[in-house]
Amino acid sequence: MMFNLEEYVRRLPQIDVTRRVPRSEYEARIRRVRQALRRRGLDAGFAYGNEWRPGDTGWLTGYDPHIESTACIVGPEKVLVLGGPEGMYFALETMQVGEYRNVEEFKIPDEDYPGITFHRLDDLFTEACGRRPRTIGLLTLKANVPQSMIELIQKATRAELVDASDLLLKMRYFKSPTELEMIRTAATITSWAMDVMLKVIRPGMRELEVAAYADFVMKWLGADRLGVCTQVQSGPRAVTLIGRATNRVIREGELVGLGVSARYDGLAACVRRTVVAGGKPNEHQRRLIEEATRAFELSAKKFRYGAPAREVDLTARRYLRQFGIEMFYSEVHNAGWTECQEGYGAATQHSRYRFPKGIAAQLDVGIYGVDAFGLPASQVGFTVEDPFIIDHQGKTHRLTWIPTRAYKLVPATTS
Repeated sequence: MMFNLEEYVRRLPQIDVTRRVPRSEYEARIRRVRQALRRRGLDAGFAYGNEWRPGDTGWLTGYDPHIESTACIVGPEKVLVLGGPEGMYFALETMQVGEYRNVEEFKIPDEDYPGITFHRLDDLFTEACGRRPRTIGLLTLKANVPQSMIELIQKATRAELVDASDLLLKMRYFKSPTELEMIRTAATITSWAMDVMLKVIRPGMRELEVAAYADFVMKWLGADRLGVCTQVQSGPRAVTLIGRATNRVIREGELVGLGVSARYDGLAACVRRTVVAGGKPNEHQRRLIEEATRAFELSAKKFRYGAPAREVDLTARRYLRQFGIEMFYSEVHNAGWTECQEGYGAATQHSRYRFPKGIAAQLDVGIYGVDAFGLPASQVGFTVEDPFIIDHQGKTHRLTWIPTRAYKLVPATTS
């Protein structure tokens, strides 16, 4: 029987898509950044963002760029959002603070835009500061800013460029109550997308067919875009870890990795599960899924306010080491404007801090490319991942209802 997607979405709960981070919160962020820049003796701050790394500029202004990249200058006089002509009206529609300026270096190369006025970077820094700046704080991780952009700023302004990326990394790590609410909404959308994939997956389907159901559900429920491309990795592709879904046909009895990540008002959540196509895992597959999931469940209990951060990762590692298995990566990473909010907030086996209040994180046990439970390394790809928060009262919340042993929900094929 064909799965009735229309009937499925008709029965989904309504999500209040009018709830957003208010303009006042963006304005408060700008005030905090200005105060931090002043304390460090910096005349201005510069943040850079693009479609896949929008976090700094998005967090500051609310503008989530598409195709063209963007930047933000935070000065004592003005906040200026920089970009190209094609992003101008989209930015004006969505940005919550600042004034937009076209800059030639941000336009699509080789395109011609008659009638558009382009501004010079040195003039824009002067406009934002009220004078020529002597020191500029780079608010974005240097690894995420093109070297050509850094050189352009230095040449245009002749100012000293100082690494101040830790300011936004720490500010973005601690989430406001509204941000936690947006992440909860993203997690709800993500969970329904995983739910539909678990219901429809069958041997004989292409990976992209399965992914299409999830993508439709996320857009239907109000996801403004995805944290990562929807992942379906079957058979020999199970080891690809972050591989996108392809046109490969899923075969009965294969391990399949499923991953979905919705973003709502810029903020992301992710859910990942490992299942067996046809719903009948063999002894080796079942053992892999069961023991790795047990490691996840034991370690997730350690994600608590005031608890040593390293204990989450170490708990999973200790459990898996009795089977001679090491996790592929650390278990806890930050989450927010990107699915893996890079640069700050990971909790590894070497971490020396305790979990604070008001944070969001993804907990993720991954086993890839190693011999495990009788399965050769070439066939081993496993992930279970869930979104969590510690709220401002210090309470931990798991933000999905999808069972960790979701492989039991996959429809069994009849012989």
